[in-house]
Amino acid sequence: MGETTSAFPHAINEIYKKNRSSLRSTPFGNALTLDFAKAALDAYQLGRGKATDFLTINCASTDYVGHMYGPNSIEVEDTYLRLDQELAAFFQLLDTKIGKGQWLVFLSADHGAAHSIGFMQEHQLPADFWYARPLADTLNKILSAKFNAPGLVRSIMNYQVNFNLAKISNSNLDYSAIKKYTVEFLQQQPGISYAVDVAELGKSPVPEPIKTMIANGYNFKRSGGVQIVLVAGWFEGYSKTGTTHGTWNPYDTHIPLLFYGWNIKPGKTNRETHMTDIAPTLAGMLHVQMPNGCVGHAIEEITK
Repeated sequence: MGETTSAFPHAINEIYKKNRSSLRSTPFGNALTLDFAKAALDAYQLGRGKATDFLTINCASTDYVGHMYGPNSIEVEDTYLRLDQELAAFFQLLDTKIGKGQWLVFLSADHGAAHSIGFMQEHQLPADFWYARPLADTLNKILSAKFNAPGLVRSIMNYQVNFNLAKISNSNLDYSAIKKYTVEFLQQQPGISYAVDVAELGKSPVPEPIKTMIANGYNFKRSGGVQIVLVAGWFEGYSKTGTTHGTWNPYDTHIPLLFYGWNIKPGKTNRETHMTDIAPTLAGMLHVQMPNGCVGHAIEEITK
């Protein structure tokens, strides 16, 4: 954020004067978000009518702070300590405005994160950076030499190879052969565990649960033709103090899920549940039909 040292605490006032968007990378982005949520309670009279009201709140500063400093940083610790206090105040406000036991909250996240590369290397854990852009350039060169056509790869993004399908079709090239050659090349590169032609996923020697994750995350109109699976601890990035996400590993996919309030009894489960289970669980509690795109299952420890 324009600082010359990484010392904590940070000169937030000076940073904000130079870069207004820096607010997102501080705990105060969450505070502002919850201020908006409090205003919405009164403006829309939420929870005070006969119908069920639904308010979605995205406290995204935890994400921005985590990306910038890594999950073991003092900045992340400070952000969550503050968020805990702010959520407590918000829940107390719900008790006052709506009544104790008359509101339900669920809390989750969209992803976890790896430790920062610097942290892992300092603790002798295998980890390194992986760079997509130079790999895409190299891949384009070898594909051009093999198939006599330049620019067959549009990009490598989100660990997927995006091909120039129009050029492949107009040049009457064999798309399957191009992907096969790509997979063979990628599997020899450092940091890559698997490279998979998604159209041939059923024949690929990729173990579960990775194979199912690849299938569940694939959409022909949006996804690349070849999926890259990195070695654990590797990710695309440039900062040794920050981190990112996008891999299949538990440190990235294991997220919290907490329910509290209306009709929720104390308890816990170590059984695997999924983010997609939230919607059917809420539908079961409200005795309404699940959403038309629902693919999860009700968490019966809650609905019972």
